[in-house]
Amino acid sequence: MKRLKLTSVLTVALSVCVLFTATSVTPLTVSTAQAEEQAQAKEKQQKKKRKVRRAQTMRPKIFKKLDKARELADNKQYDEALDSLEAMKKIRRNSYETAMTWNMVAYVEFNRENYDAAVIAYREVLKTKKLPESLEQTTLYSIAKLYLVQEQYKKALVSLNEWFDVVSASSQKIGPESYVLRAQMHYQLENYDAALPDVKKAISLVREQKKQPRENWLLVERAVYYQNKDFKSMERCLKDLIALYPKPQYWVQLSAVYNELGKPEKELAVLETAYDQALLGKESHVVSLAQAMLTLEVPYKSAQVMIKGLKSGVVEENGKNLSLLGDALMIAKEYEQAIKVMTQAAGFTEAGKDYYKLAQIHTERQEWDLALKNVKKAITDESFKQEADAQVLKGLVLFNLDDLAEAKKAFLAAKLFEKTEKSADQWLAFITGEEKRREYMAQAQ
Repeated sequence: MKRLKLTSVLTVALSVCVLFTATSVTPLTVSTAQAEEQAQAKEKQQKKKRKVRRAQTMRPKIFKKLDKARELADNKQYDEALDSLEAMKKIRRNSYETAMTWNMVAYVEFNRENYDAAVIAYREVLKTKKLPESLEQTTLYSIAKLYLVQEQYKKALVSLNEWFDVVSASSQKIGPESYVLRAQMHYQLENYDAALPDVKKAISLVREQKKQPRENWLLVERAVYYQNKDFKSMERCLKDLIALYPKPQYWVQLSAVYNELGKPEKELAVLETAYDQALLGKESHVVSLAQAMLTLEVPYKSAQVMIKGLKSGVVEENGKNLSLLGDALMIAKEYEQAIKVMTQAAGFTEAGKDYYKLAQIHTERQEWDLALKNVKKAITDESFKQEADAQVLKGLVLFNLDDLAEAKKAFLAAKLFEKTEKSADQWLAFITGEEKRREYMAQAQ
């Protein structure tokens, strides 16, 4: 019986983890507060071993023109905004004013989703002499995110690493979000060993602050462990997700990890716990639990889980699911119910394997005519893969129906298969002996 594979329950695609809103990559806009901050950058830079960059100021008339361009862009008048910025080239500007003009060009291009042009504008910002360090950092970060949005992961990583170098050189602290961002880029480039330290660093930083890591950070960590086939670490990560964000899929994924680790008892325990908490609301989850119970020889509970799922509508009433329920009922020796369910299953599938199961149940109940009817149907199915066993069963049934000649034919057919050759020989020898015994008894009379 197939068990639920980890790949079928784990969404490894990192797209769910790499979500950026428009505001997360929106370029800098001009504001009075920001202009003042840039103008006073000299006083705010407190670096002992690094020469302070002298910041220039922005004149009011330049600020007004840039603010007007921003207003046009916000009203989706992009061409008019770019025309006004182009006209500013005729005005003599200092390096800071030039940088902020290019920054506004990037803002306009970004808003009309012309990301390549936005990157070009940002590159012009970086070419500016005496660029305030805070503006340099923000520009590099924005370029990295723009490349990420365009799925140009190598370029995104180069820009982000430049940003890391600039921030580290200024002795500023790097926030956990930036480590996660770089981890995501490494992941997309399949640099899993490089992605892991960054995401672990981000998680450790927030935990040092007595805060809990964001869900998508843990998802990145989980995805890296999956790619590295590090199921032991993945177990720990999924436990963290369950503790902080108790969603059904994490319980199911943890159970699948235990399946990979060869721990079926823990696999079942996790699924049962989730089931008891009414967290298994999907058909695949319920079926997975029933399969795990059946594997660990708890057929009656497996059957009850399936029956409840079918009644509630969570589990679809189809041949595959009814066949699983029939297996559980048959192994639990609930033959009356098993016959009803397997008859339904066979009606859906018309598959030899389901008719064969019915034949087995009727054989257990010594209902020979019904057993023979169903085993014949099983054997006539060309896709049926248990013909060897079915021929032995057919011979057994015919023997009990006292049709020795047809029983011999069935066992001769079974003898053609390696797996049933020995058993068939034994039966044929037994039937030959029985025929001789009957012949002797007839003569004796």
